[in-house]
Amino acid sequence: MRYGRMQHSGKRTLVFVLVAISLLALLLPSAWTGKLISLVQVILPFQHAVTSVVDTVRGDGSDADRLVSGAEYETLRRREAALRHRLAALSLRSAELESQVRLLEATRQWEVEGRSIGARGKLIPARVVTEDLLAWRSSRLINAGSLQGVSHGDAVASQHFSIDQGENGGAKDGMAILMGESLIGLIEQTGTHASRVKLLSDVSVEMKVRLGRFDDEGFMLHDGYYWLLGTGGGRMEIRDVDKRNVDDGTIGVGDIVLSDPRSELLPTALVIGTVVEITIDRDKPLFSVLAIESAADVSTIDRVYVYDPDSGETDR
Repeated sequence: MRYGRMQHSGKRTLVFVLVAISLLALLLPSAWTGKLISLVQVILPFQHAVTSVVDTVRGDGSDADRLVSGAEYETLRRREAALRHRLAALSLRSAELESQVRLLEATRQWEVEGRSIGARGKLIPARVVTEDLLAWRSSRLINAGSLQGVSHGDAVASQHFSIDQGENGGAKDGMAILMGESLIGLIEQTGTHASRVKLLSDVSVEMKVRLGRFDDEGFMLHDGYYWLLGTGGGRMEIRDVDKRNVDDGTIGVGDIVLSDPRSELLPTALVIGTVVEITIDRDKPLFSVLAIESAADVSTIDRVYVYDPDSGETDR
């Protein structure tokens, strides 16, 4: 009995001492107590380990560690890519709007529900029938022609990233669908039931583009315009890039290439591809050459969207 009283008294004394030390620490200058942080740093790894074990037991990390099927992973990958495309396109659209004042009447075209892009323009879905018989020519044949509204010079975008969502997945707005996809070519020849699509990798293609990249603050645009050239064999490149911009990191591998937002081909800028390699121009050592990889694998695409800008009548 006496031992129990002594043990209880000892506990009260220990609690009193600890409280007194805590109060004393609060009153002491921070310069004196700052070195105690080193003691806390020793405890942190053990605390993190215990927290991780507790989270695992509770099941807090079950969703992050859950295995997904190959089909589900592919769907998630496409949706992530579509959102990245849309963010890049929206960022460029925002920058263009900030740089110039547009009339309200012109701006009204951009927000119309349904598959149409605006008061004018619509998306025409089509299937890729075959590749070009001439190997040196980068093109595809699609099963949509003048009867469906396809015209020479119309822009052709992939139908790869948003097709899994469909209208039930929230991709009801024509602009949202288009911005989630990537620009892959232009209509070169049209028939009543079929058309030939010239891919951007064709040697005859020269297109004005913009560059940008994702960072911690979102999508950031590089200054100025560049020229995208098709080099055949599914390859594209951008030449005459100031080597100083590459050396200082302003332009680098991984940067996103977008179409010209002021082009009349499309109502908005679309992602074209990514910079995958940078080399020095042999003929112009002060300039660099950017090798561009398409955002969509054109060798496996079987469905596309043709954008018809002249469909419908402008509401004035």
